[in-house]
Amino acid sequence: MSSVYAVSDIQITPSNPKVGDTITITGTANPNEAINCQAWFEVNPAISEPYYGYLMYNVDIPTTPNTFKVVGENVNDLTVNVKIGTWIPKGATANSDGVAVVSQSNVPVGTYDIKIIGKIKDSSKPVKLKIIASTTIKADENGNFEYSYKANNIPEGTTIHLNIGGISRDVLIDADIPTPPPTVTDNTTIANDVLDKEPPKITILSPTKREFKSSEVTFDIVVEDQSSYSVDIYLNGNKINYDKINNHYTGNLILKEGENTLKIIAEDNCSNKNEKIIYLTYKLENISEELENSAVTTTTNTATNNNENPVNDVVGNNNPNDNSKENIVEGTIIKHIGENAMLIIQHGTKITKEGEIQIKEIPLPNTTLAYYIAPKDAEFSIPLTLKINMGAPENKELKILYYDDKSKSWKNIPYTIDEENNIVLKVSRSGYYAIKETNISENKDNNSIFSEITMIVKIVIGAIITLIKSKLNLI
Repeated sequence: MSSVYAVSDIQITPSNPKVGDTITITGTANPNEAINCQAWFEVNPAISEPYYGYLMYNVDIPTTPNTFKVVGENVNDLTVNVKIGTWIPKGATANSDGVAVVSQSNVPVGTYDIKIIGKIKDSSKPVKLKIIASTTIKADENGNFEYSYKANNIPEGTTIHLNIGGISRDVLIDADIPTPPPTVTDNTTIANDVLDKEPPKITILSPTKREFKSSEVTFDIVVEDQSSYSVDIYLNGNKINYDKINNHYTGNLILKEGENTLKIIAEDNCSNKNEKIIYLTYKLENISEELENSAVTTTTNTATNNNENPVNDVVGNNNPNDNSKENIVEGTIIKHIGENAMLIIQHGTKITKEGEIQIKEIPLPNTTLAYYIAPKDAEFSIPLTLKINMGAPENKELKILYYDDKSKSWKNIPYTIDEENNIVLKVSRSGYYAIKETNISENKDNNSIFSEITMIVKIVIGAIITLIKSKLNLI
């Protein structure tokens, strides 16, 4: 029971609402009691630096008295445009903490289109937009009350936070994407090359250390894939020859003094590609140092050749049987999945589970694209960067969702659009990621938020050019 009102027996239907459903809350209170009801949720705006934007169609404004509020975090400014015949803007400048608030009370009851846009304060941090709607309802003479809120404008995977007379409830808007397979295992077989959506796997067996006193170093690299593939190896940008025995690629490297870049590229017949880059340092030491350390090096070399030193083995995937070492990514890895996606893994990334980071495109109903990132239940100390090349969508809105295995539900997550119109995700945990496109209704403006942002950028650039020309007396 609420400590502020005599509210109790709260019931919410449907219990698992979807986009377009009307959420109904019923309960009891004192007869004829006035009860404050609030619903708020957070949305992920589209980001095209330095701007952010978000479109909402068919926003239901409840009965008066009411308040509609938008709170922007990590913004320089915030402008909320409401379409009432024409677009009517209301703006606010952010405070020193980057928080801006636009609020309007006693909005006439109705359904509105809303456009939110502004400039980002700090591009290294996420922009958050909170949409808050509140109203007051009255219990009947028997103390019964009912409050409804339309979820036709709320993205799937979004949690609505409700407060009815001081009692809080959370409701998740279900996605129509089915529950994904329990696990996509590393040894999943694929019937033919056409279905291959996973990059080749590259394992560097040697060299295992990264600093050398000899300029000549041998290498042994293993490449595995379900399809036919080709392998190219480069040292300091120059393509080198190798010997191939089954899936082992071996040969010699002649290092220059200082740092050397070894790049291995493996690409299969389905346009899946894996690039692995490591750095090898050749340091020429003087004779006295070599004599001083001769006893140590002689002992060490009895266990290995002059290129390898087990004491200096690289931690992580090169030695999967050594459980005493942390699972840390060695080198920079870039994995291409078909022609659409690229996963960038930074050197030094710690993985909380055993196994190598892998990515595979998978089929999921009601999605445009979907990917699974392994190993299962892993977190990454340095977020991976997943870039998906779909272009800025026209007449469509994008939603990016992550499957939360703990809650067994899809959650809406933020993304950005880079200068090449790639969708960019920062991936801090493994699992399923899905992209969903939603058509903009034909009776709307037929413009995505990216079109709106592009238009603003053009206006700003045009104003700058006009100013420059006026200063130079060209106009």
